[in-house]
Amino acid sequence: MTLNEAAQKNNGFERPVAYFKLNDAPLSGESLIYHDVRVTLTAGMEASDCTAEIVGQYSRFEDGELVLDAALESIVLGAKLEVFLGYGDSKNAESVFVGYVSSTELVVEGEKTSLIVTAMDCKQFMMNSYRSLRKKDIKKYSEAVSDVLKDYSALYSGTVVEATGETLAPIEQHNQSDYDFVVSLAKKLNYLFYVVGGKVHFVSYKKYTDSVLTVEPGKYLRRLRREVTLARQVKSVTVRSHNVEDADKPFESKAVSVTAVGGGQKTGADSSKLITNVLSKTVVDNSVQSEAEAKARAEALLNELSMGFLTGEMEIAGLPAVIPGRMVTVAKISKDLNRDYFITKVVHHVDTQGFETTVHFAGNKV
Repeated sequence: MTLNEAAQKNNGFERPVAYFKLNDAPLSGESLIYHDVRVTLTAGMEASDCTAEIVGQYSRFEDGELVLDAALESIVLGAKLEVFLGYGDSKNAESVFVGYVSSTELVVEGEKTSLIVTAMDCKQFMMNSYRSLRKKDIKKYSEAVSDVLKDYSALYSGTVVEATGETLAPIEQHNQSDYDFVVSLAKKLNYLFYVVGGKVHFVSYKKYTDSVLTVEPGKYLRRLRREVTLARQVKSVTVRSHNVEDADKPFESKAVSVTAVGGGQKTGADSSKLITNVLSKTVVDNSVQSEAEAKARAEALLNELSMGFLTGEMEIAGLPAVIPGRMVTVAKISKDLNRDYFITKVVHHVDTQGFETTVHFAGNKV
């Protein structure tokens, strides 16, 4: 889908509309004015969120006491909040965020009363549960993740957990929140841990390679920025661990090849002669119990570093269909820029000026 095709499906990007559902029931739009709605969706480890300033037209002072609009009164902490954005009629708006109200802020300015509402996805609850335990009979990180997520099944609509290989070391959660535990496993594998549309994902960068949007120069592409940098780029990563059975033969492996994410031919290490074998990283990780685990860990670390090589963002007309964890295609700009990029974050912003979407992207080759 190109931006021009998206415009045809979205009322020419005219007359943006936003509405909410609260605990799966429509939040009355007749008495509410959505002054500012910002939805931030991320494929990173942090929680996705929504912040909205909502004015209740029927809020008033009676006998010196503030009486809130009934719709504002219904927005309480912990309520499920679903955000819909689109154009024209509200029935055409698409769901872009599902989360739970984490904070509310009441603001009174003269006769205007507004509520600033912040909601976060289900990760916020995973941050509040700390445990220390060994995952008995669980040999795969993916199984450990599924085991944690099952305790939060009421807070999401489904999961996508990509299978991982078996590990020899016991899988332990030591004085960690459920959130920190899953994040630690994701980092060991260079996996992604994110929530989109109420569905939890624990997947590799290669899980989804489809492009959700093709962006070309034109009135709907308002700004495009791409940066490449040699910061943190290394020639190789070595992971080493002590072998209790033979101290003279530690478990060790070196990673020198990067798994491509998006398009391109050259990694950061390939792009400059200044990145020599001297620029390497060695990590001692005593949780590694075999050469195979050392290899997987080294590859994950090298791939993680490589994703800092290319970053950028584009500002386009507001488009609800764009989500993180997929690809965006740049076309008709230059041979150097035209390719697929991985979407790391999407920010949908609606205010009195209109509806804009900012797409943050990354890659590890140019």
